[in-house]
Amino acid sequence: MNATCITVGVFALDQILLPGGGAAKGWPQRLAEGGAALADGAEPVALSLALGPDGPVLARPARLGRTLWPEGANVQVEDIAGRQGLFLVRCGGKPAALAMAAPWTAGDGLPEGAHAPPEAPAAFAAGTLIDTPDGPRPAGSLTAGDVVTTLSNGSRPLRWVGRRRVSAIEMLARPGLRPVVLAPGLLGNARELVVSARQRLLIDDWRAEVYFGEDRVLVSAGALVDDQGVRPMLAEAGVEYVVLLCDRHEVLLAEGALSESFHPGDEGLEGLDAEARATLAQVVSEADLARRRAAYPILRGSEARALRLQG
Repeated sequence: MNATCITVGVFALDQILLPGGGAAKGWPQRLAEGGAALADGAEPVALSLALGPDGPVLARPARLGRTLWPEGANVQVEDIAGRQGLFLVRCGGKPAALAMAAPWTAGDGLPEGAHAPPEAPAAFAAGTLIDTPDGPRPAGSLTAGDVVTTLSNGSRPLRWVGRRRVSAIEMLARPGLRPVVLAPGLLGNARELVVSARQRLLIDDWRAEVYFGEDRVLVSAGALVDDQGVRPMLAEAGVEYVVLLCDRHEVLLAEGALSESFHPGDEGLEGLDAEARATLAQVVSEADLARRRAAYPILRGSEARALRLQG
């Protein structure tokens, strides 16, 4: 699933037809206004991208239109306002190509719609093994009513299971959507543990006591990133996030590591799209979720830096 570089298909801007010709107002504005289409015979260009210190870069040279961009050129991927799943690709700061989260063919108009949240929910990658009374099961196979093993309250049923699919191009455009991978052994996990940046993990070693006077604390995976044992990742095929909600805030076992069930708190609902929030509201109201107490103290912001796992 993890990759040092990923390949995404894009269309050079000379393959994009704009009403009235040209892009006098600038590509972002013209694309947002609508009416653009893919030219007949347009062929996608495969861009191989890697995560550099300052963001995505070309892992191999690529020709877009009349320009040959060299290996190492900086790449920015940005949303087009009001066009769900459409992205402008800049190379060296200059507009160079368009990409879509879904396949695009000649004659198709550009999509419309509100953007999905820029951050992922607190969630597990679908392949993450979650402990249950019947043995570990992939998070993606779980449904509401299935029973999972908790740290403090035995076997408990799942009240709601949410899912969100994130494509590779979306990860490039929105860093908050990139999964975080923890190397085996860091938190008792036998395999790599892959979660969203907002997913919180339970720390119950000396750091919790020394720095915070607590036996156990919860910290988001994103706050633990050190680009060594804990690092953001790119996934060639994208990632499916799975949100597991219990009747109360619980600590589950994910790949053997202790990690929370879904707890909205102040920000948790922001990572859910409108459809997920609507289905969740049918099960439990947002007001009830907001009143839930966390199972353990939650660290925020700079507090979590003391718990970097490679220190």
